[in-house]
Amino acid sequence: MEKIKGKVNLKLIFVLLCICMAIPSCLYVLKGNTIADLDSSYSFFINPSNQILSSQKIVETILFMGLWIGIAVLYFYFIKHHDTIFPTWKILLRFVLIVAILFMIVLPMTSTDIFYYIGTGWGEAHYGVNPYDTSIDELMVNNEQASNDSMLLKMKGTWSEQVVVYGPIWPLVCKVLSNVSFGNLGVALFVYKLFNLLLHLANTYFVYKITNQSKKYTILYALNPLILFEGLSNVHNEIFVIFFILVGIYFLITKKKILPAIVMLACATAIKYFAILLAPFFVLYYYREEKSLRKIGYSLLWALVFLLVFGAFYSMYMQNFNVLKGIVTQQEKIANSFFACIAIRNFKFAITLSKGCMLGYSIIYVVEILKLFSNKKEYTWKEMMQKYNGLLVLFIFITITNLQPWYFIWILPTIFWQKENARKTLQAMTIIATLSTVVYFLFKESYIFGQYYIFIFAFLILLFMIGQKKKTTNE
Repeated sequence: MEKIKGKVNLKLIFVLLCICMAIPSCLYVLKGNTIADLDSSYSFFINPSNQILSSQKIVETILFMGLWIGIAVLYFYFIKHHDTIFPTWKILLRFVLIVAILFMIVLPMTSTDIFYYIGTGWGEAHYGVNPYDTSIDELMVNNEQASNDSMLLKMKGTWSEQVVVYGPIWPLVCKVLSNVSFGNLGVALFVYKLFNLLLHLANTYFVYKITNQSKKYTILYALNPLILFEGLSNVHNEIFVIFFILVGIYFLITKKKILPAIVMLACATAIKYFAILLAPFFVLYYYREEKSLRKIGYSLLWALVFLLVFGAFYSMYMQNFNVLKGIVTQQEKIANSFFACIAIRNFKFAITLSKGCMLGYSIIYVVEILKLFSNKKEYTWKEMMQKYNGLLVLFIFITITNLQPWYFIWILPTIFWQKENARKTLQAMTIIATLSTVVYFLFKESYIFGQYYIFIFAFLILLFMIGQKKKTTNE
């Protein structure tokens, strides 16, 4: 009985930590503050983000770190002891829902991207502009009504000078979500959060299905702190990309159907481009028993289907090739990656180096795919996903110049098939990705000075790997 009580208390502690994470947001609202006045740039809401290092900011930073580490430790413990802590699915699903709602309450704390989504969606829905051709700044200059619109004013300064950098499905979604808010910024934030909450629950279901109803892996996804914080609190669109990838995997390995799997992957790519890296693995797995020439033929066929679906969404916005500028625009931003360490001294060289790294990665990727084509061995899904995840992690670290914490969510849809030590390291990456941003709780975020992030991240990952190695040796 005492043992069971202890497990219940652990769940209660986890919920209390989540409540503590939500308290600053609740206090902010109870004080009568509005969403329009919300400072979401590395602020714990008690003291606005600025460059003054005060004792109050130190306390806030330590508080966040304590909450985050506490949640992370319990998260790992829950995965390890999933059967004793969550003896039934009903208990687990109820717990997942409670935790998800608590994180949904947390106002955007370390990112202003949600207001970029809201603004671009409202610009298209209410003013009829093409978000790939007209920036919010341009709209506000040319339209007097828009210049005083609270839905757009909140976005001012938050990438308001640039057009949409995402694939075409995302602005379509933003158009709908912003439109149903009826021009109220608070309602818009709630609508986007509710949308992501529903996606999170759907993703949890598909993880359950593709992992043969594994309680362990369902917890791994559903209670992952990075998903909860960046997906539900900061409302990033990664959670939507993950939805399409998981549905695609579901059709491929559970329903044994390639057409809907490729369509879903094309949809994921039509939000964020990294998802295209999975495409060859889908096709090669499905036709793993075929000879090399037939694999090539099928690959060309499904590449055509992929491009048709992808192109169909782009055609909705296609006036010129500006719709494709998003990829280039993102690569010209430098923050948090190892490129930031170089850019601080020579920005042009950092950009040139990033292009070289992209070329080098492309060669590595193509060579690995060709090996899969020519190899007579019938690779299992697990083996393919291990190879894919290795390539994905390499892509994140050596090609992304603007490395944001929420990008590590990309790892999660295929993490379930990794070797145990690799899986634990990848899980640690998702935790450390956000923990490393605490430096900005002390000092205001500065885009080009983001080199501190990658140093902290690398140091913490190294500590984790050393700890794992010692633990394995002792066992």
